[in-house]
Amino acid sequence: MKQQIVYDGYDSYLRIIDVIEAVGAKNIMLVCGSSFDLLQTPIKETIDSTGIDVTYFRGFSANPDYLSVVDGVKLFEDKKNDFIISVGGGSAIDVAKCIALHTLDSNKNLETLEQTKCPHLAMPTTAGSGSEATHFAAIYKGGEKHSIADEKLLPDYVVLQPDLLKSLPAYQKKCTMLDALCQAIESWWSRKSTPESIEYSREAIKLILDNMYSYLKNEDEGNQNMLIAANLAGKAINITTTTAPHAMCYKLTSSYGLAHGHAAALCLPKVWRHMGGFDDIAKALGKQNDEEAIMFFEELLLKLEILPPENVDADHLDSLADSVNIQRLNNNPKRLNKDVIKGLYREILEV
Repeated sequence: MKQQIVYDGYDSYLRIIDVIEAVGAKNIMLVCGSSFDLLQTPIKETIDSTGIDVTYFRGFSANPDYLSVVDGVKLFEDKKNDFIISVGGGSAIDVAKCIALHTLDSNKNLETLEQTKCPHLAMPTTAGSGSEATHFAAIYKGGEKHSIADEKLLPDYVVLQPDLLKSLPAYQKKCTMLDALCQAIESWWSRKSTPESIEYSREAIKLILDNMYSYLKNEDEGNQNMLIAANLAGKAINITTTTAPHAMCYKLTSSYGLAHGHAAALCLPKVWRHMGGFDDIAKALGKQNDEEAIMFFEELLLKLEILPPENVDADHLDSLADSVNIQRLNNNPKRLNKDVIKGLYREILEV
């Protein structure tokens, strides 16, 4: 897989100019959320200072629809763009990945990936999804999630700009941090783990634990290190993908209005306790064994007020068990059948 160039630090946004010159960009598409003009003024000013034409694309939702990608590709072609910059969370970056790769053929087939690609620079505004470090993208079509995977989806450049985290609501900061922690742990125990992926996971876990409270206080050092940790966790799952906790969390998100990281973090300790046998991960968390690590994780969720939804109907457990993403489940180190999954949901939701 190609090597990505990553810049981090409080002046890293200035490297955008270097990248624009390096790729010879003449016409930029900027994929960003609706708040970009208010929150990222220095970045906008930096891009504007180049004098290069910029096309803004904001036409997507939190769970980006296939038709958004269609619109983005049409705009990209109409404006003859040759370089994409994405600024935002996982949705903005995933949409930009798909547009950069032109994931549409003449029949508008979502799964067909053309070989042509323009360069892509990603700037995450959350420390959690790790989308800037992966060759995956999630796009919804007809309400169903489609996971696209191709090595060419990996952005060519990444800018980790810490002050982009300053304006995040506290709940979002907690949930994205927990998503990164879950990714690092799941990647470590994944069937596809490698020495390289485990090292990324180990580094990510250490940075998250060492900087958690500084980050939650919105301090500069904490924000910078949490962005790096999330990027490392993304690099880990780029090799391994995620496992059962992530496979089980998606329906919780849509059914109960939980943030993605909230749902994944509720699932992880229950799945870990069921499987056991990961004392090496426990030691990375500063604990001696599985149970100590699981208790630490559960206590952390209580401290952060990351709680299960209330008044869950037991009749919903079957539909939750039926919803699990089989592809991610197959990556789990221990096989889980429907009865086990249903039992885990019962524990997760405290039914």
